[in-house]
Amino acid sequence: MNIDFSRILELLKEIPSHVFKQSCLTILPQNQMDEINKTIPILKQHLIIYSTIQESFLNISILLIPNLLVIADQYLVLSNCRIVKLKQCSKYDLHIIQLSNATGHLLLFFSTKQQYKEWMAKLKSFCKLTNFSNKFQLLEQIIKDYYIIQHKKTKKYYTAYVHSIRASSPVDILHSEIQTLRSIKHPSLLDLKWVYEDHHYIYLIYEYFKCEKLLDLLNQGLILDQTQLASIILQLLQSLKFLRKNNIYHGNITPNNILINTQSSFLQLFIVNMAFISRIDQEPLQQYLLNVHESYIAPEIKQGIAKPSVESDVYQIGIVLYFLTFYIHQKRKDERVDRIQLDLIDKAEEYLSQLDKNTQYKYKMVYCASQLDLLRRLLDKKENRIRLEEAMKHHWFVNIKQKLKPKIERRKQHLPSLKTIIELCEQNESSKYFVKQQKIIDEESVLEENNSIEELMYQLEKNQQSKRPSKENHEKLRMFEQFKTQIECDKTSQQKQFVFSKSIM
Repeated sequence: MNIDFSRILELLKEIPSHVFKQSCLTILPQNQMDEINKTIPILKQHLIIYSTIQESFLNISILLIPNLLVIADQYLVLSNCRIVKLKQCSKYDLHIIQLSNATGHLLLFFSTKQQYKEWMAKLKSFCKLTNFSNKFQLLEQIIKDYYIIQHKKTKKYYTAYVHSIRASSPVDILHSEIQTLRSIKHPSLLDLKWVYEDHHYIYLIYEYFKCEKLLDLLNQGLILDQTQLASIILQLLQSLKFLRKNNIYHGNITPNNILINTQSSFLQLFIVNMAFISRIDQEPLQQYLLNVHESYIAPEIKQGIAKPSVESDVYQIGIVLYFLTFYIHQKRKDERVDRIQLDLIDKAEEYLSQLDKNTQYKYKMVYCASQLDLLRRLLDKKENRIRLEEAMKHHWFVNIKQKLKPKIERRKQHLPSLKTIIELCEQNESSKYFVKQQKIIDEESVLEENNSIEELMYQLEKNQQSKRPSKENHEKLRMFEQFKTQIECDKTSQQKQFVFSKSIM
């Protein structure tokens, strides 16, 4: 790397001395190093840094993976850092990035402007940024704390969550969720683009979408049909499976923390507002209990015999299913469940067993015995509670899949019962100018329609190779070519998804 150190020495005179004396790097545990070595890096190059320990410049290999900068046996969590642009660099024709957090600073030196821009763009996607009001314009509030915003230069639309630093909710919880969203990507987690911060607010900027809280939709009169209800529960279970693979739990799954994407052509949800998940073993349990609604705390946690985990998240999904199953339309401000009444499940089973199904039943979302069976097992004691994998294969989901014959011409499940509600929510004239959110196809959707199509494709392709198509197969082959092209496009889009890796919490 060809860098003129005489210019650096001149620059050092204008940079405060504490920048060189306080390091922001932390020693990396060996077991974490083994995990990092298995992760495909976003960037890996030799750069010049200033070492506060050796008080000298080092030419060293630097590894960038999601939310982490790894230098030898040290690391830096980027979501805790600010990027500082050194204005003095221009007159010395230098390219320098300064990363700063609460403990210290790190200076990175670049030999070319192109290399500097490449690293700056990647680091900005993880670090805290400033001057939100200079770059974005608030347009419309869609739900509490969520806004449609527009980039002033590119004119592109985004959705932003605006958190007041003075709010009652601790900022530590938000930072913990930011670390998680920086490190992993999943269709049921919001796609975090940037984080801006000033003296009063923290802005989390996501890809553009319009949403409604599940609780608000219920208050507006939404009644989920059986397929939609099952889809919500199955998507929640699938999300837990993904979180568990990354050694994370959510801890705060309630109807108020489930967002429904009102612009998706199929029922897509996001789970938000994670509980305090950073080093839970070292944090007092009281921190968790204060930030989770009492109705959604698993009995084993209340009794002090277990700590929050994916297993307690499974119980929370049971509470959500209970809330939806026995929901009676009324204006409710929260998702509170006063007491789990198992006799309600007994009475619902008795109702379903009656020969005369024409009698009016006040609980509109009680559909079948298998739904009630899953509900019982989700709410059972920890030692008897249904396991995550078993819940995902429950016969309620299997029965729904068998009843609904796959239709190739309808690849996505539309939501007729949501349509009226969504139309009411989109009366604002400015809404029609917003671009549509890119469509995300969840490969594990409740109907698994993509899998059905791919199986058909495989069979038709096999037939095509073995013999000439008959007249009766001609229409199937035409459909096969049509959907083959579409699915390949979808796969290409998914392959561009963010690289997953585990973060140091």
